[in-house]
Amino acid sequence: MNRLEAIRVLLVEDEAGDAHLVKMKLRQAQCGRFEVTWAQSLIEAQRCLAASPFDVMLLDLSLPDSEGLATIHSARVMAMGTPIVVLSGRGDTDFALTALEAGALDYMVKGDFGYDGLARVVRYALLRTEMEARNNLLITALEAAANGVVITDKDAIVIWANPAFGRLTGYSPEEAVGHKPNELIKSGVQNKEFYQDMWADLLAGRHWRGELINKRKNGSLYHEELSIAPVKNGAGEITHFIGIKEDITERKEMEAQLQKLASTDPLTGLFNRRVFLEQLEQEAAKVARLTHYSVVLLMLDLDFFKRINDTFGHDTGDAVLKTFAEIVRNNSRAIDVPARLGGEEFAILLSGADKKDALSMAERLRQQVSEIVIDHEAGPVQITVSIGAAALLADDKNGEAVLHRADAALYEAKDRGRNQTYWSCF
Repeated sequence: MNRLEAIRVLLVEDEAGDAHLVKMKLRQAQCGRFEVTWAQSLIEAQRCLAASPFDVMLLDLSLPDSEGLATIHSARVMAMGTPIVVLSGRGDTDFALTALEAGALDYMVKGDFGYDGLARVVRYALLRTEMEARNNLLITALEAAANGVVITDKDAIVIWANPAFGRLTGYSPEEAVGHKPNELIKSGVQNKEFYQDMWADLLAGRHWRGELINKRKNGSLYHEELSIAPVKNGAGEITHFIGIKEDITERKEMEAQLQKLASTDPLTGLFNRRVFLEQLEQEAAKVARLTHYSVVLLMLDLDFFKRINDTFGHDTGDAVLKTFAEIVRNNSRAIDVPARLGGEEFAILLSGADKKDALSMAERLRQQVSEIVIDHEAGPVQITVSIGAAALLADDKNGEAVLHRADAALYEAKDRGRNQTYWSCF
């Protein structure tokens, strides 16, 4: 409230002497200016409230038309949020507490106002009302927030959570209170060091932000962006933590899809040419750096593939490519890089493999491909594959050198009749 504005007081008091004392004390106040309207009953107070707004009500509990705590209850209904300060002749602490529980904001004993005491109580009542309104506004904002908000004590035990926390985790705010978040939603995906680093920052008083995978009440996993802020008291000690949680599962899935589109061949699901060439350069650098590290490149080309497209159609050709890619995928190790370079041309980068390993895998692939039969109305479709193999050499300047050797070996295999593997001797 503007300090220059008069505070509008509705005094509800049936004793003229007490009313005169209240008005005199407020007139003499040094901490503000007061405009007092006097009503001698609840009915009269109701008419005053209907005619004009007031900032505070000073209420005697013994009135001609009401008595005791019922006066507070009736006044609260009439005042509709206007703060009520009870004026009573009873200096009874228990009764004062009962009056506060009934809805009064403060309690004063008549005749015991002290110097400027009544005026200060009125102003404090207004200040508390403003603070409560502000707090209610903030709580409403947090309750309505789209992101999950959780407040814990210094031991990370939840003392409050908003509805969005419940929608995100599956645990209602009531279920979360009294538990640590890691007791409810920890997925086990992040290792111990992840949490140690996080708590090192938080206990040092630093704001922490990061991404992690958590687990909902139903057991499903979700991606979360989490921001945690330590809250300190006047002595600089951490008393609470406030966490803000945003569900980024959809974003992470979209990123993964975009990454897949950027790195894989859409028809076969194998790596595309760009990713393969990047991996080839990395492997070439490792071979040049590490004396005992070996890598072999297999180049694969489906024999007479154009004839299949021309005879059986492109749909059948696509089916052949996908079937072949599945064989390549099933025979590749987790560390290998199988890729479709274009058309019917494929390659596999065999990390850590030697000549014997590579030729064994190539022969297994060749045999499995020769056994493929795809049914078609025009007759069965059978294919074979020619394979060229070459090792990465320490003196290769880049991946292009081994590509040329493996490609030359592939064409040697074709020249020798197809459906076979040829090892580059260069």
